[in-house]
Amino acid sequence: MKQMIKNLSSKAKLALCNQRGDFYISDGVKVIIAVVLGALLLGAMTMLFNDTIIPKITKAITDLFGN
Repeated sequence: MKQMIKNLSSKAKLALCNQRGDFYISDGVKVIIAVVLGALLLGAMTMLFNDTIIPKITKAITDLFGN
């Protein structure tokens, strides 16, 4: 009985000390954060161009050619 408890204890200790998957999880989180930040930046740039820059350029070209 004592030997079985020692074996179970050592197996549990090895399972808790195992860090083999830690690298993949942290890389996955970094990729997800990069994708989310990229999507936010792309959305902000699209709104900026559609609402501010393109209308100003269109108005300037129209005023330049007198239409």
